[in-house]
Amino acid sequence: MPYVLGIDIASTRTTAATCVDSGDGWGVPEPSWLGARGPAAASAVFLDDDGYLLTGDAAVEAGRSAPARLLTGFHERVGDDVPVIVGGERFPPESLSAVLVDAAVDQAAERFGEKPRHIVLTHPVGWGSFRRDLLRRALAEAGFPRAGLVAAPIAALHAYLAPHGDVTAGVCEFGPDGAVVTIAAAGVNGWQPVKTVEGVDPGEAVGRVFELAHGAGIPPRTMAGIVLCGEAPPVPGRTPCPLFASSDPVLTVATGAANIAARRDVPRPGGAGSNAVATIETTLLPRVDLPEELTERPERPPVDITPFPLPERTGAAKLLSRRKPLVAGAAVVVLAAATLLLTLTTREATADKGPEAPPTTSSSCAPPTPGATPSTPEGRC
Repeated sequence: MPYVLGIDIASTRTTAATCVDSGDGWGVPEPSWLGARGPAAASAVFLDDDGYLLTGDAAVEAGRSAPARLLTGFHERVGDDVPVIVGGERFPPESLSAVLVDAAVDQAAERFGEKPRHIVLTHPVGWGSFRRDLLRRALAEAGFPRAGLVAAPIAALHAYLAPHGDVTAGVCEFGPDGAVVTIAAAGVNGWQPVKTVEGVDPGEAVGRVFELAHGAGIPPRTMAGIVLCGEAPPVPGRTPCPLFASSDPVLTVATGAANIAARRDVPRPGGAGSNAVATIETTLLPRVDLPEELTERPERPPVDITPFPLPERTGAAKLLSRRKPLVAGAAVVVLAAATLLLTLTTREATADKGPEAPPTTSSSCAPPTPGATPSTPEGRC
């Protein structure tokens, strides 16, 4: 029976959902059971002594006895320069994400008896083309060259809201590090992220959606709604727009990814009857079977530092050399003490002498003789 598969790899858990084509169209997405006790499984990989990889809850269970061989949190590290090293083996983070995808596909194939017709995988909303290309290449090497990629909040919107008309909606993704709040706008190419804020307090997530909308000039009452996914807390009171939250919000993103995989509510450029393929990577399928060449990481501009010699210090200035700051400081202290001592000695020697007589001044004017009269005016002073 033909079916498609949507997979959501979050920081701590992985979920999946399937849509089945019964002949009359694609059915409603249903969760794919990945965990040992529920639909969600841990986003974990364990490397055993024989070199085999365990995934999900089985990896966590095996990691209790050998925690050094348990790998978690690697999906967010896609694009890092430092690989994950365990047991002497080096694993690029994107290759570990592909291992989780392969495990989810195997479990779905065991249930339906065949591989899915199409796969859509989610990624964090902040990823650029470099990280998406790395993950797409790892999926191609794992046997999934046509797997589609979609941002997690965009997939969450496709679980409830179709991108019809000029509308705006919000998404609150709740995780262990707080909430990721996103507002998205609908257009001819589907939902597109407008603004995202990470690390929001879970109790303030819904209010932050309205703040972002107000900052974008969008009245909260005109929003199509807010989708809650992940470990969503209860929202007290009434909100200006509808709230969408299932009985198990952890499955919301995977459900939306399955809807996208079934091409539900995904418009095509040129209208519904057009065969053109849209160019938005986050909502539609890749355009080619083989992955394109990996995008090169932008090179950092070289820094040209030209050394120049400092002038050689002469005389007493050598004491202030930067190479010996302690010696220079001691020399300054000694020099200051010698100057102070010389000043005090001079003052003491001057204090022992009596008052000096005022200096005699020579003048060309002689004191006048009593009774004599000057002959000319030039002789007066």
